[in-house]
Amino acid sequence: MTPIPSPVLYAIPHEIINRLSTQRVTRVSLKHLATVGRHVLEAKNNTRFIIPAQFLHQELPIRLSQTLKMLNSPNIPHNMNQTPTFQRFREKCYESICLLTSSPKPDTLAAEQSFTALIRNIQRQHRLSTLSFGQIFKEVIESTNTPIGALDTSDTQEFFDRFYAMNLGTRLLIGEHLELHDKGRNLVQRINPLQVAERAIRDARRTCEKHYKRPAPEVQIVTPSVSITTTYIAEHLHRILFELLKNSLRATLDFHHSSSSLPAIKLIIVDGGEDVTIKLSDEGGGIPISASEKVWSYVYSSMHNCPTTTAQNSEHKVPRITWQFDEKGLQLEGEGAQQEVNDYKDMPLISYGHGLPVARLTARYFGGDLSLVSMEGYGTDTYLSLYRDDTHLENFPNIPNDGLLWLNNNENTMV
Repeated sequence: MTPIPSPVLYAIPHEIINRLSTQRVTRVSLKHLATVGRHVLEAKNNTRFIIPAQFLHQELPIRLSQTLKMLNSPNIPHNMNQTPTFQRFREKCYESICLLTSSPKPDTLAAEQSFTALIRNIQRQHRLSTLSFGQIFKEVIESTNTPIGALDTSDTQEFFDRFYAMNLGTRLLIGEHLELHDKGRNLVQRINPLQVAERAIRDARRTCEKHYKRPAPEVQIVTPSVSITTTYIAEHLHRILFELLKNSLRATLDFHHSSSSLPAIKLIIVDGGEDVTIKLSDEGGGIPISASEKVWSYVYSSMHNCPTTTAQNSEHKVPRITWQFDEKGLQLEGEGAQQEVNDYKDMPLISYGHGLPVARLTARYFGGDLSLVSMEGYGTDTYLSLYRDDTHLENFPNIPNDGLLWLNNNENTMV
């Protein structure tokens, strides 16, 4: 495959990225983000965003250089670094580092506003690139005829765990700043999980009904208290619940496709001393033991034939949708596809996304967890825990110092 040229790559001095990639990431906690955000919102002067912007000006190049170090590692599994999608994202990292390191320190109001506009664009570009990252497997399979099973290795899991964790942490810092700057509110705050669950249910049922062209199963919420609160990120919880609900709704519709009535899905929210636990129970046929580990595999979760229920060969299938990524952004093509994808809620019901693995990684990022227990022939129970200790530092991964690879200016290839 021919690498995609990008002249901006050559504008970055090697020693700058080498230095940045060896610096330690400043890990933050939910409490830290909430406290900083509260102080910013309580300040009444126009310069209140300058100090947070200066932190990002210093921290974002370090985080992106860490990501770049991983993407340039000689140990990328299955030659995934030769795919167009991989190369495109790697170049976005180079470009973002170049733009950030060449931007002036935001020590004035005008400089802060300019810097905020810059990271807003970086956030959008990285979001679109990340949404298409699962297509790497499709590109590897099509170019090398490699069987799907051969890609499902521990090296693959480790690589994508690190990639998505780094992306999650970087986007969180940018997202918090933009939320404060543009909407005057914290991304991290005291949330009511019940309210987030109700919104996720509406979104997941709407997505399901759009693709199946029939009413989705009802979702019953059970909780001993409607006033449960915890410090968390509403968007993260919504992402996780949206994915879990989507899977349960789809499984229920597939398993009961010939029935005129559908069993309800139950969502239970319990307030514990150490965590808030959310249990989702469906009667969607369950998962066979042979496929129980594959639900956490980035390989299988990214392919259309991901084994999720015993009814996976049902005639009620979502139309096949393919990807197209260009300078206009991420596009979906095929029957029922939207013209443009801007966020995870725009994704089709079954797509080249990394649903459950990323949902579990998101849950674990601040000390929580996600697990499931399934009964083949009946249904699946999924357990999500949100850790209450808001001083728990983010799980931003450590990347081994394998050394960076550089682009040859004449041949435009990695050397």
